Amino acid sequence: MRRELHQQKKEILMERCFDCYAEHGLTGTGVKALAEACGCSSAVLYTYFADLDDLIVQSTAHCMTK
Repeated sequence: MRRELHQQKKEILMERCFDCYAEHGLTGTGVKALAEACGCSSAVLYTYFADLDDLIVQSTAHCMTK
């Protein structure tokens, strides 16, 4: 159950981040802006992703498969 909740939260974060850098571009979007778009801190993002590149790769892959 806990793993499912973790995955659900991660998917929500990926979708919000993807929307944010789709709107503002990758070069103009840093971790602070992504965290703000998700309604969380950058530390929370780093709980789910190793770094900004990991977040971009995973969220792009996730959103493109939908």
